[in-house]
Amino acid sequence: MENFTIFGIRSILEAISSDKPIDKVWLLKGTQSKLFEQLLHQLRARNIPFSFVPVERLSRFSEKNHQGAVARIGAIKTHEMEPLIEHILQSKKNPIFLLLDGITDVRNYGAILRSAAASGIDAVFVPAGGSAPLNGDTIKTSAGGAFKIPISKVNHLKDVVYYLKAQDVQTFALTEKASGLIYQSNLTGPTALIFGSEDVGISSGLLKIVDAKAKLPIHNEIDSLNVSVACGIVFYEALRQRL
Repeated sequence: MENFTIFGIRSILEAISSDKPIDKVWLLKGTQSKLFEQLLHQLRARNIPFSFVPVERLSRFSEKNHQGAVARIGAIKTHEMEPLIEHILQSKKNPIFLLLDGITDVRNYGAILRSAAASGIDAVFVPAGGSAPLNGDTIKTSAGGAFKIPISKVNHLKDVVYYLKAQDVQTFALTEKASGLIYQSNLTGPTALIFGSEDVGISSGLLKIVDAKAKLPIHNEIDSLNVSVACGIVFYEALRQRL
């Protein structure tokens, strides 16, 4: 696993709290804020190497908004599909799994992971090919959510669907091709939610094998919602039903 950089104070704090291996942190000289002081405290408490550098040094890492902090960490560990599902089903009565089909935009991926972590999604499954990478941009957009939720990369999402169905987990595809609304669906039991990209949607092969399909109501001739927005709405509908 290769090292890579993450940007932003909150992302680095989340990496520290999740016990990710951090090699080094670079901090912008003269930065002052409560959050920055919190980061300094954590770095010193955990003996993580850091140094103060001018803005030109940080800009070499990225032209993006680094908030005065850049860290080099080890790659995020991903999980094997079957052991992950088995562990979750054994430890939780009614888990929610998330399958992402063809999400290639890192900002959408990061935003989805943020909402998934915040709403209690238990695991995320993505195809090894044709998906956005788990890089610094994804992690920063996720606001650390990428560290909070197990992620599994698989060769084919069909394998995940078949395995979940064999474990009596209902599989829901969110697609505009559905006739019923997600609000009419029962999401209180063990559930897998499947989302596709905005341009292509969920592959026809996956749509053929899911248990049910549902959609969100959309007005004013808008074709579809941003996928990260749609995910957040559905996650919290599932959470609402369970509260």
